[in-house]
Amino acid sequence: MELLKKNISELEMNIRVHNAFLLHAPEIKTIKDLALSTEGELLRMPGFGRKSLNEVKYALKSCELELGMDPENLPKDMDDVSKEFTYNIIKHALEASQQSLDVITEKKEWHKPDIDKYFEAHEKIMQAYRDSLHRLF
Repeated sequence: MELLKKNISELEMNIRVHNAFLLHAPEIKTIKDLALSTEGELLRMPGFGRKSLNEVKYALKSCELELGMDPENLPKDMDDVSKEFTYNIIKHALEASQQSLDVITEKKEWHKPDIDKYFEAHEKIMQAYRDSLHRLF
């Protein structure tokens, strides 16, 4: 299971701290939820003081995280990486296929051997990207 999706109960913190989250901040369920929370939000919980706050900070630090993180600064999970990678493959496929089609459509004179040569090159480009996408899944 990926770190950010883990339940905060998996963090090494005092039972008092865990109970405070269960009772006063049930919306904070995952390590990601906790890292996106601010010190002020946590300190507003009843029975949650500086000692509890320091425990949370220490637990997050052990995961190389901290309170009040910007969502964009959180480590990416594999789903995000896969989506981004897939998008990049599709983007490159679009660019390469467009260049290949431009060569074909801008050709003024055709000779019989050229037809197969140009279209085979275009098909190879598309096949390479198709194979890359298949390897992702």
